[in-house]
Amino acid sequence: MIYFSDMNSHTFLAKTIHWTFSILYAYGIFKQVDDLDELEDPALLNFEIIFAVVFLIFVFIRYFYMKDTKTLLGAHYEVHKGHLFIAKATHRIVYFSLIMLPTTGLLIAGVFNSGIPGMRIAIALHEFAAFLSYITIGIHVAASLYSRFKGEGIWNAMVPVWQESKKNDSKIVSTLETIEQKVYNVIQERLLK
Repeated sequence: MIYFSDMNSHTFLAKTIHWTFSILYAYGIFKQVDDLDELEDPALLNFEIIFAVVFLIFVFIRYFYMKDTKTLLGAHYEVHKGHLFIAKATHRIVYFSLIMLPTTGLLIAGVFNSGIPGMRIAIALHEFAAFLSYITIGIHVAASLYSRFKGEGIWNAMVPVWQESKKNDSKIVSTLETIEQKVYNVIQERLLK
């Protein structure tokens, strides 16, 4: 087990990067191109290319700034290696999907602009990256809310509102934690030898 006690909150810069990036991601999802014919407008095509490049740069800045930050920072308890494995794996898949999203968007722009074959493959890769980002970010948000419900302290390390005041000692949380420990033990025994 690993215990995080030397720091209980992310830095202001880490929080700013996290929440600014969340807004940038949401904007990218809501403003997405619905029809490839829209890319015939050079201004829109150029905007999409610039947005994808800025998004990609921001992902890398975020990754390199956060990569040495302890996972599950703020936990008020010993973090099981199985739990840590799941959290790190989820974060890595989130980053992978967030790198693939603008990269495949740039691929679509390149294929569209040059007229070379392969648009269906480029679109399929882009849709897969978007789907993967929805799923992994959904898992991340659900896990954050679950952690908040349990009162583990992890929520307080990154989220500036709705702060936890204490650990939830209810019977349901106790039951869920027992199940979690069994799952974490299996992960540790089978994957982390």
